[in-house]
Amino acid sequence: MELLLAAIIALGTTLATKAVEKTGEKLGEVVFDKSNKFLSSLQEQSPETVAAIELAPAQPLDYSKAVQEIQSAASNF
Repeated sequence: MELLLAAIIALGTTLATKAVEKTGEKLGEVVFDKSNKFLSSLQEQSPETVAAIELAPAQPLDYSKAVQEIQSAASNF
């Protein structure tokens, strides 16, 4: 009986892990697609902001300026 229970738990764990992996993959795809759409939309409205985002790894972000630009873009939208 204990062997059967251990086998059922192992099988259930494996199936649950695969289900979570698949969900994570789909979630990653959706986030990637939405991010690309957001950047495309932002590029049309505020090319300077997109340029700043693309340079972000090379330079530290000035958060106060970024917030002002985002608020300005949102108020114009």
